[in-house]
Amino acid sequence: MSIDTYTNLKTTIANYLNRSDLTSYIPDFISLAETRLNNELRVREMETIDDTTNTVSGTQDYSLPTGFIEAIYVLYKSDPYITLRYKSNFDFFSQLNASVSSGVPNFFSIVGSKIYLGPKPDTATNLEIAFYKKIATLSETNTTNDILQNYPNLYLYAALAESAPFIHQDERLTIWSTLYKESIQRANETSVNGRTASHALQISSRSVI
Repeated sequence: MSIDTYTNLKTTIANYLNRSDLTSYIPDFISLAETRLNNELRVREMETIDDTTNTVSGTQDYSLPTGFIEAIYVLYKSDPYITLRYKSNFDFFSQLNASVSSGVPNFFSIVGSKIYLGPKPDTATNLEIAFYKKIATLSETNTTNDILQNYPNLYLYAALAESAPFIHQDERLTIWSTLYKESIQRANETSVNGRTASHALQISSRSVI
């Protein structure tokens, strides 16, 4: 059976568990698996770009996009565009708090559901945020997503590992946890490797006359 839909995933998990008393808990195992994947998985299928935020002169903080997990880059679309650099909360607010004069932002920091720009913008400009987005939750109405389609083994092993509170005596738990860790490491590495060419990079020397 292909593990390509929510129903098929539940059936496969039930087959692996081989215990009829856990059937009603399987949706919870899948939900917990998605929380685990959101925390640990970083693949291209989770990447998205939001360019709906427009800065306001004198305003330093803006709402993060829905489903935001982790920033990839933040682009301040002035002329020319500026790729903002991250500063820790402490350094950011020590050096670039709201009392600092407005100007062209060069830095950003994130607190809760807000992104802060420093210095605060002095003009209205579009902000482009590339980020890892939370996985679209599986359900009876949302029966699949990109992660299930491309990494069904991750969903399966993560859900089986999350069954631990119910079957803590089962010797298979170590196997499932190990398979999950190996699979997520491989997925993350494959995603990183997929950004580069298969041949060696060529570095050209620069002559100064």
